[in-house]
Amino acid sequence: MSDPAELSLAVAAFALARKELSATELLDACLKRVEQLEPAIRAFVSLDLEGARARAQELRSHDLQGPLHGMPVGIKDLIDVAGLPTTASSRVLAGNVAAADAPVVTDLRRAGAVVVGKTNTQEFAYGVVSAPTRNPWDVERIPGGSSGGSAAAVAAGMCPGALGSDTAGSVRIPSSLCGITGLTPRQRVVPMEGIVPLAWSLDVWGPMASDAASVELMWRGLTGAAPVSPRLEGLRMATPSWDSTRADPEVLELVEQAADVLSRRSPRSEVALPAFTDWDRAHGIFLASEALTAHRQAGWYPDRSDEYTEETRSALSHAERFTAVDFVAARRELERLCARWEVALEHTDLLVLPTTEMAAPRIDELDALKGKGFRPEVAGRMTRLCRPTNFLGLAAVSVPCGFTPTGMPVGLQLIARDEATVLGAALAYQELSDWHTRRPTLGRLQVDF
Repeated sequence: MSDPAELSLAVAAFALARKELSATELLDACLKRVEQLEPAIRAFVSLDLEGARARAQELRSHDLQGPLHGMPVGIKDLIDVAGLPTTASSRVLAGNVAAADAPVVTDLRRAGAVVVGKTNTQEFAYGVVSAPTRNPWDVERIPGGSSGGSAAAVAAGMCPGALGSDTAGSVRIPSSLCGITGLTPRQRVVPMEGIVPLAWSLDVWGPMASDAASVELMWRGLTGAAPVSPRLEGLRMATPSWDSTRADPEVLELVEQAADVLSRRSPRSEVALPAFTDWDRAHGIFLASEALTAHRQAGWYPDRSDEYTEETRSALSHAERFTAVDFVAARRELERLCARWEVALEHTDLLVLPTTEMAAPRIDELDALKGKGFRPEVAGRMTRLCRPTNFLGLAAVSVPCGFTPTGMPVGLQLIARDEATVLGAALAYQELSDWHTRRPTLGRLQVDF
């Protein structure tokens, strides 16, 4: 067998089930990638090598424990793993060791997964850069965020699957920028205990892997959901006006091509949605207010404000300007926007659009904006097309749909009313395309720190 670290999670799981590959062989291949690439990618904040090896050895001597038997996974550093630090990639939580697994980690273990370690996140999930993690397709570019470590680890073959969390696109954005597949489930469908919050009303965890078949297998293993088959036929598919997305032309060209591919199996129409920029102010006030409340109630801010990064401190400080009247007005505006979306999508089963307005920017381009602290324009361009689903309680998935002229991945976002529909559409799209099979060239990774 070729390098097992090159296998998708679904293919690796099939190989283990047929005894063509063992849990220890797969883990060893992934840990070799970690050893070789972590100095350049910096996807992890902590590793549990001893625990992972012990778990893989245990699974090697047992019959199949579940659909994720022997699969190495990374866990975003917001999610509790017993005995490992949960720091939200922040000095504020340095030394905070989880006493118990979050329910989602318990479900992962029950399905047979092997926890490799904790992946880097933008501090407290509040942003889209995920420094110091680098993008495996070009280490001079960001991986996206806030689940950037999870996406980079999967793209680099350090683990075939990972968990992220999503409040305004934090699973889908790095999946898009790193050329992998990521699912954002509906709110209140999955347990959120044992996870550091960003905004309680919007937070949800999601599985991330190289392709839709692997994400579907993770979803099934985590939730006990029924198997999903590829499906586009019979779905009423729609796209918004491309002008309303404000996406770069190179992104729109690839998404338009992907929509044409999908239309081979499902008729396509255009739906009139409110401008995505209409969400900007109300979304910003709502999310910032919930985040500030969470940090105040935890006793972190402002008491320990000097321990935050400049970017997070700036965001929380900005949130202090909003009043109760601002929050209520924002919520009312969001309710109106949600109502308009619901009416517009009444006759639509599948909405197709870009995941982000742009591909991964260079780190030095962002560094030039450091004096602006939170860098709202960058965050806006990354999150704007993802935000509505978290308010509307819709399911969404980002799948690779091509590359820009500079060689950076672009993601196609599929939105529907439930996970089975978006996963079925993603599986069908990946039957008709091969973008999900592409892997970054990793042998020449070099970066100066």
